[in-house]
Amino acid sequence: MKKDIWYYLALWRKCFPQHRKLLWRGSWLENDYCQDCRYCCGPQDSPIPYPMHLLPEQVGPETGKHLYLVDTHTAILDQRGCKALGSEGCSLERALRPVACGLFPLVPTKRGLFLYKNCPAVLLTPLVQWMDLAQEAGRFLCRIPREHLQHICLSIAPEKLAESHIFLHIAWGKNQHDHAQGKRFDNAKIR
Repeated sequence: MKKDIWYYLALWRKCFPQHRKLLWRGSWLENDYCQDCRYCCGPQDSPIPYPMHLLPEQVGPETGKHLYLVDTHTAILDQRGCKALGSEGCSLERALRPVACGLFPLVPTKRGLFLYKNCPAVLLTPLVQWMDLAQEAGRFLCRIPREHLQHICLSIAPEKLAESHIFLHIAWGKNQHDHAQGKRFDNAKIR
């Protein structure tokens, strides 16, 4: 039987009686819930692996020693959890971590940003704060070249994502890429 949102809300309230810090750090989300949670990088309960595209500068001869890979540019999270997860958290330096890790619980798709519902940071933080953080993430994503952004975006049907995620109606596209090239920025758009 799948656990519902009420199960996670009760669990996270017990584990995290005090609210923790969430800050956007230019290219990643500082999420102080992570250090005591590790739910997203531990063994996954889904039989379907979660793909995380790596940028070219994140791929090297040591990549397979630190991440489970399906190909040279795609790490996965599956029932084994993350290979880089140690007792002190992630053993990878920040620049080598998949973009998906730095954004989580924000999840980029071709349609826009989604927010993973069962994360303690999501359930214990007001949605308005997430909207602000998601707009910062959208601005960051628009600086990534389109050919890489297409791979970073999770390719799961929106209907399927809606089961475990909240669609934030924040997208990126031509306007965001124009901003990255020095033109006026009027997005991450709220649809």
